[in-house]
Amino acid sequence: MPSNKNTRIENIDFIRGVAVLGILVMNSLIFALPVSAYFNHSSEGATNIIDWIIIFFQEIFISQKMMGLFSLLFGASFVLFLESLRIKGYKKPKLIILWRNFILFLVGVIHAYFWMGDILTIYAILSIILLFLHNRNILLLLFLAVFFTYFSSILALIFQSFFDSEGNLSKTIIEQSIFTDKIGLGKFWFSDSIILGEAMSLYFLVDIACRSLGMMLLGICLYRLNFLSAEFEKKTYINKLIIPGFIVGIILSLISLVWYQIEDYSPEIALIANIPNKIGIIPLVVSYVGLCSLLYKKISNKYSSYFVSTGRMAFTNYLSQTILCFIIFNLLFSSNNFSRKEIIIFVFIIWIIQLIWSKYWMSRFNQGPLEFIWRKITYLGKN
Repeated sequence: MPSNKNTRIENIDFIRGVAVLGILVMNSLIFALPVSAYFNHSSEGATNIIDWIIIFFQEIFISQKMMGLFSLLFGASFVLFLESLRIKGYKKPKLIILWRNFILFLVGVIHAYFWMGDILTIYAILSIILLFLHNRNILLLLFLAVFFTYFSSILALIFQSFFDSEGNLSKTIIEQSIFTDKIGLGKFWFSDSIILGEAMSLYFLVDIACRSLGMMLLGICLYRLNFLSAEFEKKTYINKLIIPGFIVGIILSLISLVWYQIEDYSPEIALIANIPNKIGIIPLVVSYVGLCSLLYKKISNKYSSYFVSTGRMAFTNYLSQTILCFIIFNLLFSSNNFSRKEIIIFVFIIWIIQLIWSKYWMSRFNQGPLEFIWRKITYLGKN
């Protein structure tokens, strides 16, 4: 029988495997379509009923939730790594953590040069905050987790007022010279725009940082409460995480999607219509934690090992997704005119590739290739 610690780590890897595959569903849109298609579903890549069914599935179950799950696991893994350093007797574990995340930051900077959707730089910066908060009172951490995650909803409400009914910066904002470029929603909402603008760039930065930090803190809480250990009974996961999380999360996400449809994706509701979806992040992500933990316990190791291996190689797989998407959508096919169903076919292909190569690699090595390099540099000169 595996030890409780090994079970806990494997369960985290299993969930991470699901998350890293899940974020590709949304990230692939940025490679294959104009940026607006990610947010304004009607702008590009929605030509028939199948595309809209895919949009429905993406918005309800994937959009912001898989990134939330990925962030949650980063927070949990942060504490897990810090604990392992202390157990191994390292005298300055916090310095090692800082050095490790500085390396992550550098990788993220390089990654961001090739792809605008990089999250590694933000994760690396937020790790500094985690260093000061990870061992605080758990009720305080839960409060901060909810506050930061839902602050993005307040942010959406504030920033929506910056734009007029056509998606341009309002006259008041222009007169106050808050933003020098005077660009409104830009390519966030309009497929024929190639510029994001200062206003939406600021919105994205604060929004992603706050949501990521909130979910990281929630991950620390769930880790400390042993919800990531896969040791609870089936009814605990179902009654406390899965059922309530799915009901609340799906209803809230559905409200956002219906709101967009009713208003015909008007620029007037570009940001605020997504607020219910944002509020639904925590319930759905928590339900995914419960569902994945239950699946990890119930399904055969023959199948779960594919996702565990994919999760253990999450760093390699996340970056290789960028390489594969760049090759597929920019080199092999550069029309930028894909339908959602065509994109999802490529996503399935990449999933299969990553599940198989992760299983193959981890059956022969203890770490993924980039994880190995990252670890070597992390412990450089340490003893």
